[in-house]
Amino acid sequence: MEHLLAWALTTLAASLYLLLYLSYYRAAGLNRQEVLALIEKADRGMFCRQNASTMFDIKYASRAYVLPLFLSSTVTFFGVLAGFVKAGHSPLPVELTPLFNKLPPTFFAGFAGAFLSGSWELIRRHRRLEFSPDVLHRMWHSLLAAPLTATLLSAAFKEDVALLVALGVGATPWRELIDLVSERARGVLKLTDSRAQEEAPTLHHLQGMTRELIHRFKEEEITSIEHLAYANPINLLLMSNVNWFRLLDLINQALLHCYLGEKCESLRPFGIRGAIEATELWTRATQGTQEERVKAMEVLNEVAKTLGLPAPAIQNLMTVLQEEPQVVFLRGLGGCLRG
Repeated sequence: MEHLLAWALTTLAASLYLLLYLSYYRAAGLNRQEVLALIEKADRGMFCRQNASTMFDIKYASRAYVLPLFLSSTVTFFGVLAGFVKAGHSPLPVELTPLFNKLPPTFFAGFAGAFLSGSWELIRRHRRLEFSPDVLHRMWHSLLAAPLTATLLSAAFKEDVALLVALGVGATPWRELIDLVSERARGVLKLTDSRAQEEAPTLHHLQGMTRELIHRFKEEEITSIEHLAYANPINLLLMSNVNWFRLLDLINQALLHCYLGEKCESLRPFGIRGAIEATELWTRATQGTQEERVKAMEVLNEVAKTLGLPAPAIQNLMTVLQEEPQVVFLRGLGGCLRG
């Protein structure tokens, strides 16, 4: 009976990923239709729809899940099974138990930390409909790398705290862990950090940009405002699954920030949140009725004073923004969604 329970729990743990995927599959299909319906409203409807459909197939096709599901389930199965053997509840023949018994307790603590933290991350992504094959690939990699790293790092601590350290190391996201280890190693070896020449992250300057959003964009190699400003909104929507209107707003802010920097914040009282509002104001100033033109020019003059720039500079900025391809595309998307 004890062996049967061990096999059942081991199989259940290994089946977690398949169960989450089966639950996710139907919801993902509905989400796909919703996104494609939104995109089809755009001025470039068919092109965008075909592009979006292709991106869905590349990133979320069922066949893309086969390998990561197999690897994650296999690593989890043997990891949990080894844990039962180490705990003295081995369902395996006696001849096979010495192999697992040689592993130190910190190895299993690291595995437990990686499994618990990774499972929680998968559940969160499942809820947000971001259950991509990439996430599962990171899961099995973490289950392999975390126990080894935890065993090595916890060896420097006393036995009574080594298990806790190993558990914490296992629960730490791999990217953060490897950055920490790399930084410490560079310090010990006195190596020059070539990354010092890179631009510091700037996404936090945008209103509404949370730590979680920054992390999600970072996974798509978007770490600066400029990266976000000129990213393909449709591809980014499919990859990150950020709310459509929220994503457009952030890109809208990022585009204006590329030209004005942190001065953008001073324009919010004028109703100018990003590049779209700025170009709409300029459109009223140049193409509106006589009354609209007068009022818009008054606002532009106040904007010039606030920014400390001459009126011709503001007018040139508005003209450049209005002709910026990304702004034109963004206005088309935003306009069709409002309509």
